[in-house]
Amino acid sequence: MNEERLINFKEVAQMLGEISIRSIRRVIAKGELPQPIRVLSVPTLPLSEVQAYIERKKNERGGNKQ
Repeated sequence: MNEERLINFKEVAQMLGEISIRSIRRVIAKGELPQPIRVLSVPTLPLSEVQAYIERKKNERGGNKQ
């Protein structure tokens, strides 16, 4: 069984540069992140999906520069 780590919106916000929960919901509404998975009524997202979103945004900006 492959267990995916789920992270709550607070963790997502930190990964995306301290954005607001409302901004996370906008990104989801635009289809750039998947619909949240509710765990005990807490909305969560798969960590891998958030990481993939960050990589896509970096690539859009040519952000692979180190």
